[in-house]
Amino acid sequence: MALYHDAELYKIITCRKCQHAVVDTEQTAKACHKVFQELDFTGRRRLGLSGAKPKHHDIFTVAVAGCPNACSQPQIKDFGLLGQAVPAAAEGCSGCGLCTATCPDQCILLTEKGPQIDASRCLNCGQCAACCATGAVTVSKAGYKVMRGGKLGRRPRLAEEVASLTDEQEALGWLRQTLELLLAEGLPGERLGTLLNRLK
Repeated sequence: MALYHDAELYKIITCRKCQHAVVDTEQTAKACHKVFQELDFTGRRRLGLSGAKPKHHDIFTVAVAGCPNACSQPQIKDFGLLGQAVPAAAEGCSGCGLCTATCPDQCILLTEKGPQIDASRCLNCGQCAACCATGAVTVSKAGYKVMRGGKLGRRPRLAEEVASLTDEQEALGWLRQTLELLLAEGLPGERLGTLLNRLK
C-alpha cells in the first residue's frame, strides 16, 4: 500500500496486510503522513528546488514493514521502519517442538528445560511466539527498527540502522529529526543517503 498524493514530494509505502505483521503498519503510516504535513515538507522542499520540476529521486520515500520479511523494502528507502517482536522463553513448555519447526532462522533449541533462543541469530519476527500454544515462548517487547539513508540507482546505499527497537512515538521522532536535517542541510535535489555521506 502506498499513502501519498501526486502533488506531494514524499510517499509512504507499507507491506500488504499479512499474518506475519507484528506492528500496525497502516496506523504508523498515517502517523508518518501527519509528521510530513506538520513540517510542511513538500512546501519547504519545493523552495529548495527553486521552481524546477521534481524528479523521481526528489520524492522522499518512507517504507513501513510489518516484520523482518521487509516486503516494503525499508533497507533501500530514504527512511525505513521494520517491525520487531523480541521473543522470550517462559515456563510451561510441552516439548511439542512447534517453535523450532516454525523458526525460519533456526534460532531455537528445545531442551529439557524448554526453549532456548539464540538472540544473536534471531531477527525478531515473532513467529515462534505466535505458534506456541502453551505460552512457553512469548513476545517480551515489540516495536520498530529505524533505518535511514537507503537508495538504489547509480551509487546504491543500504539504509543505516539508527535505532534497534523503538515504539511508534520514538520512531516518529527519528523521522522528524531526519526530515529537519534534510531540509536544513540538503542541497537541491540531494538524496538523504548522499547527504549523510557528505556530513560524515
